[in-house]
Amino acid sequence: MGDHNKVIFLDSGTWQGFLDLAGALRVHGVKVARVGLRTSSPRLRAMQRLESWVLGPLSREVDGGREAGRPASISPAALAEVTGVHVLDMQIQDDLAISALEAEGGVADPRRRVAAGVDPMVLVDKRVQQLWAQKADVPTPRTWDTACSDSFPVVVKANVAFGGRGVRIAHDAEELAQAWAELTTLFGQAPYAQEYLGWAPSTGGVAMDGEALVCVAYEGRPSPGDPTGPPQTVVAIDDPVAVELTARFLRTLGYTGFFCLDWVVDAQGSPRLIDFNARVFGSWVALQAQGFDLISAYLHTLGLGPGPDGRRGQFGVAEQTMRYPCPTADSVKDVWRWRADSLGVVRARKPWLGQRWSTAMRVRTEIGALRALPVAIRRRAPRAADQDT
Repeated sequence: MGDHNKVIFLDSGTWQGFLDLAGALRVHGVKVARVGLRTSSPRLRAMQRLESWVLGPLSREVDGGREAGRPASISPAALAEVTGVHVLDMQIQDDLAISALEAEGGVADPRRRVAAGVDPMVLVDKRVQQLWAQKADVPTPRTWDTACSDSFPVVVKANVAFGGRGVRIAHDAEELAQAWAELTTLFGQAPYAQEYLGWAPSTGGVAMDGEALVCVAYEGRPSPGDPTGPPQTVVAIDDPVAVELTARFLRTLGYTGFFCLDWVVDAQGSPRLIDFNARVFGSWVALQAQGFDLISAYLHTLGLGPGPDGRRGQFGVAEQTMRYPCPTADSVKDVWRWRADSLGVVRARKPWLGQRWSTAMRVRTEIGALRALPVAIRRRAPRAADQDT
C-alpha cells in the first residue's frame, strides 16, 4: 500500500462508521486505505469498488466474516505487510480485533491503546471489562460465572462475541442451562450471566492517555414505524454521572482512541457498565453534527492538530442517521421516504465529509432504493388481492 501518513480501516464488511470517518479524514488531508474481505461475490466486489471512493485503495486480505458464515480473520503476516512505519492508526472492526491482538506489534496491535500493565483483552473480552470496571470503581450488574442465578431474567453472554451473536435472555433456570450449554458449544468456553436491567444512554468520544478529550452521553431512537430496527435519530443527553464514570474507566486503562461504552440502569436509576467498544462507533458522526468535535480530538491523538476547543455541543436535538440498506420496504412510499431521508443526510454532511463521500453515498442510496422497490411491490400485491376479495 505504500509508505504514506495514513489511517487504515480493517474490516470484514461495510460499516457506516468507517465510511464517515474516512470521509472526514480526507477532508482534513489525511490519506486512508482499507484492508477488507477477500471475496468472489460480484455484488460484494462491486460494493467494495464503490466504497473505495471513500475508503481508499483496497487490499483484500480478510477471510471469513458474516457473509461467509464463519469468523473473520487475517494472518499476522498480512497485517505486517499492509502496515508500515508511516501508518498513523488502524481502525479495526470488532470481529478482527482478536486477529490484531495475535499479530503483536506495530500500529495494528490494539495493545498500544492501553497503558502498560493493563490486560489487553479488556479491549475485546466483556468479562475482563467487568473486572477492570471494578478496579476503576465503576458499577456493573450482578454477575455469575456459573449456570446459576437467584433471580430472573438474566442475560447470558459469551466473553468474546460481536454483533449480538453471543447474547441470550434466560427467564428461568431451564432457559439459563440451555443458553449456557449453547454458548459454550458455539464459542468454545463458558459464558457468564448478568442480571437483566433497563437500558440507559451510551457514552462515546475520544480519549488520549486515559483522559477524555470529548465524552458525551447519547441514545439512538428508532423509527416509530420500525421500533426494533436501527436508530433513525441520535440525541445527545446531558448525563454528568455517566460521563464521570466513563472518565474514571478510561483513566484506569490509560486508554487512547475512539470509545463507546454501553450502560444499563438499576432500580435506583444508577448506570452500570456492560460493554466497552474500543473503536470508532456508528453514532460519532451524528454527535459531530450536534457540535461535539470528535474529529478534532481524534486528529489530536494522531499528532495532527491542537484538539477540540472545549465548546459543548447541543443536547436534546435529534440528528438523522444514515441507514443502509433500506430498513423497511412494506410499501413503495416507505422506500421513497427512506431515499429522501438518506439524500437529505448526504446533502447536510457533504461540507465536512467531502465530495467523494457524498458521491458514494448518493450512488449507494439509489442502488438501495432500486433493490428495495421490487420487495415493496411484491408485498403490496397480496394486500391488493385481499382487498379485492
